[in-house]
Amino acid sequence: MQSLYDELSIEIFKYITTPMSLILTSRKWYAISQDPHARSEWLIYKYGKSHALFHAIRLDSFITLDVVQALLARNVVTSRYFIQRLLMYFGNHDQRLIELKVEYNLNQVNDRTREKKLCAPWASNLSLPIFTKLVNEAFNILKDPQLAIKGNDMELFHFLSAGPLVINYAPQKLFQNINYIEDLILNKKFIPFPPRPKLAYEDTIEEYPPKDGYENNRQLNVVARAIIIHPDLVNMWKSIGYYEICSDVNDLVIQGALLILFPSTPPNNWECPDVNTVVTRLKKFTDLGFKLTNSVINDIFRLFEHRLNEIGELLINSFQQIRNEPRSVIVSSCIINLNNPERNRNILKFLNGGN
Repeated sequence: MQSLYDELSIEIFKYITTPMSLILTSRKWYAISQDPHARSEWLIYKYGKSHALFHAIRLDSFITLDVVQALLARNVVTSRYFIQRLLMYFGNHDQRLIELKVEYNLNQVNDRTREKKLCAPWASNLSLPIFTKLVNEAFNILKDPQLAIKGNDMELFHFLSAGPLVINYAPQKLFQNINYIEDLILNKKFIPFPPRPKLAYEDTIEEYPPKDGYENNRQLNVVARAIIIHPDLVNMWKSIGYYEICSDVNDLVIQGALLILFPSTPPNNWECPDVNTVVTRLKKFTDLGFKLTNSVINDIFRLFEHRLNEIGELLINSFQQIRNEPRSVIVSSCIINLNNPERNRNILKFLNGGN
């Protein structure tokens, strides 16, 4: 009976958004929160098997050897890239040196930037036994005694997917390298780190390597661009358990697909696509799991803010067909979700019919 009670408690625990609110209610829930299986189930449910290890480390006090073992027993994704990044960050930094650097650059940093610089980087405080466990398990799981852990699979993917080439010349090079890309994804389990959560009213200045461990937009754009060229990459990632691929690069893929149809500097022979062309293009991605959300629609309007008089109605009509919603619903949803009305004055004017 007690075993059933514990199982039910763990099942309830994993659905709690912020466990601390439950932990403080009783000693029993505190005990459940210390259970490695409860923690692993919570991590997997909240972040998925592809990002569970990243967040376990990010939460610092949440991770223990037993939690790592429980996560591995649940077959969370362990990639070569994860170990490469782990090696990049692991180990304590000279805090005094960091403080001195901040002190001598006081005029160049604001309070928030100073606070970020003083924060310990992702995985830097990881205990040696946990670090060793993760590295050893990676060698066992990936079954590669020559594992290139001092490489950078994101950089490798950038070159294999023809990142340095302009989009018109990239497909040919990418398809030449498709076998290497398949090996990187299917055998080395390459997946990008999760995107940084968006904060309203804040423009994030990205640094590399990012101290918080999240993947920068610049690197995620590499992944999104490759998907736009070869959408079947999504199915490759899903086949190794990376089901979050669509949500991780959703906005970048949808915007990128439209940028190809509506280039910022159209060539002389450019012809404006019609609604059917736009719908067909976007449905190629929505059928894979990408979503035309209110957020991405607003981002698209910002992207084409100075061309809304030219293509705004075409975009709205296309969005209506894809979402199967009337114009009024899409417009009202966009207006509600627009932050900073002053900054988005032109978009509001367009959505309100030019008034």
